[in-house]
Amino acid sequence: MGNFKLDDDYNDVPSRLVEMRGKYPELSMQQVKMEFMEVAGKSWVVYTAAAMRTPDDPAPGMGTAWEPIPGPTPYTKDSEVQNAETSAWGRALIAIGASTKRGIASVEEIRNRSGVEQERPIWADLASALSAAFPTPERRRAFVEETLGRPLDGGIRTLAAIDLEEVEEALQARTAPSGALAEAQEFVDRMATK
Repeated sequence: MGNFKLDDDYNDVPSRLVEMRGKYPELSMQQVKMEFMEVAGKSWVVYTAAAMRTPDDPAPGMGTAWEPIPGPTPYTKDSEVQNAETSAWGRALIAIGASTKRGIASVEEIRNRSGVEQERPIWADLASALSAAFPTPERRRAFVEETLGRPLDGGIRTLAAIDLEEVEEALQARTAPSGALAEAQEFVDRMATK
C-alpha cells in the first residue's frame, strides 16, 4: 500500500465483521439505500447499510457514508461505490457494538483521504496468489465462486473488499497442510469440469 500505514491496533472493517459474526452468527449486511447526488457542484454516491443481527432484527445497526465521484485518488477512482459500501458497513457494525479502538473511520476512508497513492490495487496480490494456486482461469473462477457461494458476475477486480478478504482466507486455508487439502482440491477440480 505504498507509504500508507495505520497503527497496529486499528480495527478495520473486515476485523469488525469477524468480531460481530462471532457475537451474531446470523449477521447479515444489507444495503438500505444507495443514491447519487450533487452537492456544491460535485457528484457523490451516498450508501446506507444495515447490520442485521438476525433476519428479523427490529433495530439493526445503520451506517451511512459518501464518496466523491470521480474518486480523487488512483485507489478510489472507479471504486467509489465499493468504498462507500465498505465505509457504511464499518459504521453499521459499530452501531451494533463492534470495537472501534481508535475511531469510526474505515481504513479505506483514511487511506482514500491521505493522498498517498497505492502501488498496487488491493486485488492484485490475491490475483497473483490465485494464479499460482490454480493453473487455469476456469479453476480460479470455480474456487472464488465456491468460496463466496455465488456466481462471480465480473472479474476479481469487481469484488468488494470483504469478499476479497474471504477469498484470501480460503486460499490460505487451502494451502495449509492437512487432509482437507486433498478434499478441497478434488472439489475445485469437480467444479472446474462442470
